[in-house]
Amino acid sequence: MKRVTRFVIMVVVLMAAYLLLIEVPVQVKFAPRTPLLTTPADLGMAYRDFELTPQDAVISLKGWWMPAAQPSATLLFLHGASSNRDSRFFEGLEFYQAMVARGVSVAAIDLRNHGASDADGGGIQFGQTEQYDARALVDWAYERALQPPIVLMGISMGGATAIRAIAEGVQVDGLILLDSLLHTRDAMQRAIWTQSGLPPALLAPSAWSAVRFFGFPDGPVQPLTLAKTLQVPMLLLQDPQDPVTRAQYANALAAENPNVTLWLAPPVPADHARLVSKGRWGTHVAAFALYPDDTVAQIMHFIAHLPRQ
Repeated sequence: MKRVTRFVIMVVVLMAAYLLLIEVPVQVKFAPRTPLLTTPADLGMAYRDFELTPQDAVISLKGWWMPAAQPSATLLFLHGASSNRDSRFFEGLEFYQAMVARGVSVAAIDLRNHGASDADGGGIQFGQTEQYDARALVDWAYERALQPPIVLMGISMGGATAIRAIAEGVQVDGLILLDSLLHTRDAMQRAIWTQSGLPPALLAPSAWSAVRFFGFPDGPVQPLTLAKTLQVPMLLLQDPQDPVTRAQYANALAAENPNVTLWLAPPVPADHARLVSKGRWGTHVAAFALYPDDTVAQIMHFIAHLPRQ
């Protein structure tokens, strides 16, 4: 009987190890796509489709170009993991409409392995491969001599992507990060918790394995580490209650990089009606949905005070 018990315990331990060290990182890396079901035309916006090919892979990236009538700037938008260029959690279309109405043209793409863009076979990489998509978008903007300043904006994983691209030499006039992924392991643990309900501490082995065996960024290429060295003007928009990309990392970045302007969104009651459908995701990337006027005002002030070329 003792031998059977030991065998059962060993099987359970091995199954748990497989689940935490292999299955969970694989599920994150190859998360299902969120289908793209809308276009700017749904809000009456003029737009056109365009395609890009990044320099590292023979794949096609799909995007929307939404020009302002009399542009004063160009915003290049990068969505988060498992989302797409519409970014429903963020209310992307409504955000683009607000920016275009204020004279800021917008280009938004589906990153590789997301939306209508092609897959590269490598799955989600939290900015490590997606940086080439950001570079392709910035190159596209400069090739077309779009209205400066050229501002790159990323939310959640899109923020990590933008940081990595600029750290690797991409040139833009300004960077906007909203609830940006700055600490890979912590954000991964918190994101899996939102989906599964498993305690984040229990998921530490999964986060470790994702970095050690699945190539997720850490150490010298950790988004927070890279962002501390960036010389570009940055606007960091952070929800202080964000349960996924937590404010402690945004505060650390703002404290150590003098190029950062930090804006903390107002606190939100946990039972706020706009948060009911978000579940454990809570206020993650919800600043515009909750405080559209304040969020847009911060962005417009930032853009207006960027150095002009």
